[in-house]
Amino acid sequence: MSFAAPWGLAAAALAAPLVLWYVLRSRRPRVDVASTLLWRGMDRSAAAAVPWQRFRPDRTFWLVLAAILAGALALARPTVPAAAALGDHTILVLDTSASMAADEDGPTRLELARRQARALVDRLGPGQVVSVVEAGSRARVLLSSSSDPRAARRALDAAALGGGAADYADAFTLASSLQRPDQVTVTHLFTDGPVARPDAVSAPSGTVVDAVGRDRPNLAVTRLQTVPTGAGAAQAFVQVRSFVARPVEASVSLSLDGVVVEERIVRLAPRGTVDSVVPVPAAGEGGEGVLRATVAPADVADAADRSRVDALAGDDTAVAVLASPRRVRALVAGPGNVYVEAALAALPGVEVATAAAVPEDLSAVDLLVVDRLPAPARAQVPTLYLAPTRPPDTVRLGRPVELPAVTTTVTDHELLAEVDLTGVAVATAQRVTAPTLQPLASGPDGPLLLAGRLGPTPVVYLGFDLLASNLPLQVAWPVLMANTVTWLAGPPAATPATAGTTVTLPVPPGAEAVVVSPPAGQPTRLPPASPQLRVDVPGVWRVTYEGDAAAEAAPVAVAVNPDPGESDLARGRPQPLGSGESQRAGTPAPSSGRRVLGPSLLVIPLALLLLEWLVPPGARPRRSRTGPRHTPGRGTASAGLRRAPRRGTAGASPAQRRDVGPRAPGSAERRDEGRRGPRGGPAVGRLAAVAAGPAAGGGRRPARAAAGEARPPPGRREAPPVAALGGGSARRGGRLPGPGAGRPAVAGGRTRGRRRLPGGRLGLRRRRGSGAGVGLGGRRAGHQE
Repeated sequence: MSFAAPWGLAAAALAAPLVLWYVLRSRRPRVDVASTLLWRGMDRSAAAAVPWQRFRPDRTFWLVLAAILAGALALARPTVPAAAALGDHTILVLDTSASMAADEDGPTRLELARRQARALVDRLGPGQVVSVVEAGSRARVLLSSSSDPRAARRALDAAALGGGAADYADAFTLASSLQRPDQVTVTHLFTDGPVARPDAVSAPSGTVVDAVGRDRPNLAVTRLQTVPTGAGAAQAFVQVRSFVARPVEASVSLSLDGVVVEERIVRLAPRGTVDSVVPVPAAGEGGEGVLRATVAPADVADAADRSRVDALAGDDTAVAVLASPRRVRALVAGPGNVYVEAALAALPGVEVATAAAVPEDLSAVDLLVVDRLPAPARAQVPTLYLAPTRPPDTVRLGRPVELPAVTTTVTDHELLAEVDLTGVAVATAQRVTAPTLQPLASGPDGPLLLAGRLGPTPVVYLGFDLLASNLPLQVAWPVLMANTVTWLAGPPAATPATAGTTVTLPVPPGAEAVVVSPPAGQPTRLPPASPQLRVDVPGVWRVTYEGDAAAEAAPVAVAVNPDPGESDLARGRPQPLGSGESQRAGTPAPSSGRRVLGPSLLVIPLALLLLEWLVPPGARPRRSRTGPRHTPGRGTASAGLRRAPRRGTAGASPAQRRDVGPRAPGSAERRDEGRRGPRGGPAVGRLAAVAAGPAAGGGRRPARAAAGEARPPPGRREAPPVAALGGGSARRGGRLPGPGAGRPAVAGGRTRGRRRLPGGRLGLRRRRGSGAGVGLGGRRAGHQE
């Protein structure tokens, strides 16, 4: 068991004052007397107070002590481990992928996820903190370890939808970095689809998956690609998919710069696909055209009917940029290579020139090819290196490699799109070391094809001679050259990017900065040396350049489309996640948290205090040393006197009958039977009658009548001598203790257990508690000073 507020245990220190109260409180001794009239002369009552008492707890003490301890335990807020939705630290991972924008009959899936997350935030207690992580195409921390519910709600509202898939691995890594070893952490993932196993392995242990939404139908444009056909014209390839469980009809529209080029009705089978090829005219003079493909359900009356067929509107449109023809001036420097020159000349818009060496002035060159020549120390323009005899700076060459084989390739790079290098054979290759270049095709002894930037200039490096390989005879060679020209000098028609991916932007020579403007939001400045950018919003991104040398460079448009994998809104519901070990074993680990018991424990001290109030107060039961156990305070008032029976011994106890004895007619007791002293007590005359002892048949108590003494005159009260009162017992009819006028007498009894009080008065044996004493006839009366 742990405590959420350990400082609450300090309240248990209130038990110390309670114990001191029972030890230091002023308590007066209890004595047994025959009558309160004998104590009229005791005027120094404070002398009987004892300031230091032996600790004697009673039931009231135990009830109050139990209430204090229970209250301290409740204030400490004890917690026990349990499967819980909240912990000391609760991390909320919010999926902001494109599918979270799906319509759920009014609210979107993201709004439903926000509502569930806000419900958890509202349940936060004292000492608990919350963090918010956005799991979009680029994960980020929106809030870190905050105990403010308002800050958590603002962070949830700041989560923005993207057009790509959620990067769960990155989000789980951020969530794990927020955990602390001294906190019980519970992670909640709010998502609408299953998490792939490679990403689920990195999930924090005990991650709780909160499913959002349900299976919904959808229509989407999953692909839009343009292929130049010459003279600026192109063909558009459009793919439309249906994620509906029944056949539907959809309207497909294609427009260029707002002008409809083609519109047709297509019939889609259940979860079927339709591909269309549409010719597109050339863009306007000196400009670029934005091509848009749109799909919509046919014969739809209103938006409500459309949501029953198409629940996600973000993937209904795809864009592509159709640029006007651009002239690329390419220079091939080398001894001559027909394969290179023919591949460049086959590309539309490329002008090819040759040279035996690399010229000093490259201002009129858009693309330079260095073939088996010493390369300049610094790349000035976009350059393709084909096994140069001397590499540029930052590139090092080692011993040649004989018969290298291509073993690994980076297929997702733009240069290797639709390029197959598995059948390439090379006789000899260079051993290249270039820290700033990325290997795209490698063998066991090093990279064979690299791409990247040397400073701000993009370059492609091929580490072997084309004439010493069969690459020029492969189908991959012209495709590789087309991709190289596109990547180095900018394509006539760019391929649209997918939201959530990283693109490399073209940089003209002399550019000092690259400014990228998204469809909505603030522009971003990138250095020319690394113009890579992650695009996460579908639409057209505009790229401009800064610098005197790049002032005349035309702006570039980059088309970004939604991720096709997010269009399937019925791809399955989220599954529970666990730690890496549990995921490999196929069994999710339960979420661990703790349950706070403090509020429920507050009932215990309240119940104890109520019980203490209901139970009548009193001292511990007192047991007589010579007589039966007696409970004080029964049947008499606080004055401590008991009434004797008025006639005979009817109603008296056996002890009373034994102590009083037979009463003779005409005796002193009979004559004084009706007389009663102050406060309802018996008169002094009855004391003499009871003390008579054998003469009146009243027991062993000596009395004035038995000794032959005369009674005092009426109206005069005289205390009996101590010698007559001190010989018997107050409980058994023998010695009767009482205050004396002088020194204690020993006639007729013992003085053991007595003590002398200050002021010369004789004190009696100290008694515990307070209440009634012993009255006449063996009854108990009491007096408390």
